[in-house]
Amino acid sequence: MDLQTRSPLDCHLPEHGRGKACVLVAGSDAALRRRLLRGLGREPSVTPIHEARDRGEVERALDQLNPAILLLDFPMPGFHRPGSLRSIHALSPSTRTVLLVRSPDDSAAVGALKEGAKGYCSRTTDPRLLLKAIHLVEKGEFWVRRRVINRLVEELTALERKRGGKGRELYRKLTLRERQISGLVARGSTNREVAESLSIVEKTVKAHMTSIFRKLNLASRLQLAIYTLQVAPVPDSD
Repeated sequence: MDLQTRSPLDCHLPEHGRGKACVLVAGSDAALRRRLLRGLGREPSVTPIHEARDRGEVERALDQLNPAILLLDFPMPGFHRPGSLRSIHALSPSTRTVLLVRSPDDSAAVGALKEGAKGYCSRTTDPRLLLKAIHLVEKGEFWVRRRVINRLVEELTALERKRGGKGRELYRKLTLRERQISGLVARGSTNREVAESLSIVEKTVKAHMTSIFRKLNLASRLQLAIYTLQVAPVPDSD
């Protein structure tokens, strides 16, 4: 492991203070990892920095570190098929993943966001711009080209037309708790953060999410977030 990284347990030490994002850099390209570690390692707001070279190391790091952000050079061995990102979420639900790709493609970006990625950009992105992406994603926002979000909105608009404009009617059929959860998801909250905000257990949040997806005929958190902002601009609160 690179000398600029720390041991896995360091993410849990007191020195990892507020406002400092624990970042895991993963990819099979050693040169890319070194560039990112060197560029981000100088930033006091992003520390500690860790790296993983293959799927096994990624899984161990996710389990031990529970990093705030995963910068994933995609595709990489073990993470190159549809559904790969869902396995990352299963290992560390609170970790937000930003994909770094050789040739950004809008269709691929839409698919990645639907699978749970929070960011999608070129692997040649300047570390200073990547730092901005890290901070925005950590706050629950998305880092993608605006036209990618526009495509998702268009998909939901088309779905709404198929429903005959009954989106708001369907939303009103959600329970108060389901509307509260939808509102928090629209703000970018993870299941763990939703559970903490509502003083319930994460398992209960997952059960509500399943019910929400079924009632609204949606397939991803991002679709739910966009849908909620469209039909309920002001999220429910306690």
